[in-house]
Amino acid sequence: MMKSIAFIKMQKKPQRIYFRENFPNNGLEVLFPHPEDETKALVNPNGFPYMNVKLDPRGDIMTKNQHYTLLDVGYDGVVSVVEYLFYKYKNDLEKLVEYHGITLVDGHTCDLIIMQNPTFRYVNYPVAKGETISSIAKKYRLSEYMIKEKNRELYLDDLTPGTFIKLPTAYSAKMALYIDVDRRIPLRIDIYDDQGLYEKYEFRNVVLNPTFSDKEFLDTYKDYHFN
Repeated sequence: MMKSIAFIKMQKKPQRIYFRENFPNNGLEVLFPHPEDETKALVNPNGFPYMNVKLDPRGDIMTKNQHYTLLDVGYDGVVSVVEYLFYKYKNDLEKLVEYHGITLVDGHTCDLIIMQNPTFRYVNYPVAKGETISSIAKKYRLSEYMIKEKNRELYLDDLTPGTFIKLPTAYSAKMALYIDVDRRIPLRIDIYDDQGLYEKYEFRNVVLNPTFSDKEFLDTYKDYHFN
């Protein structure tokens, strides 16, 4: 497992993000959008190459070893996956979803909800014309990272129509949601594949609907170190 701890400010409309990594690279900063290019992110790597760089948030450099992109921070991605699963298995929810009572997460009282998917498996999926790994993952609400892991032997950047790839039938084999009883937001999410724990997310010190100033999404803001 790879561990990462970060502090994030996020505004949804317009989408603006400030990201500071606390572990493993303490001091790495990312600002989206870039002050001079709304499609790119400004990155202070806090190390080599010892200068700010402009990067594509969905490009290979910024997504290396990442299950999600910078643009997927927050709850929207998680909510869309859960909604899709509940719709897909709506006729079997009573069999798949169980309530496991009250528990504590970081001092907060949470409802523990577990969704089991005994039909989770990998199938051979024929790639259609114009499809990419990203578009397939988005269409079926799957983990793009998981698809890439299962198809390492293929050149996934240029798939030809008719190529078969190994595709999971769902986002996860099991999902445990720890929902804050007061704010009704997830504070922890454990996601399992057929081998065991696949990814885990914890949300701490969450402030809902904060008021940001425009200065907080500029590289010149007093608390940042881009300059």
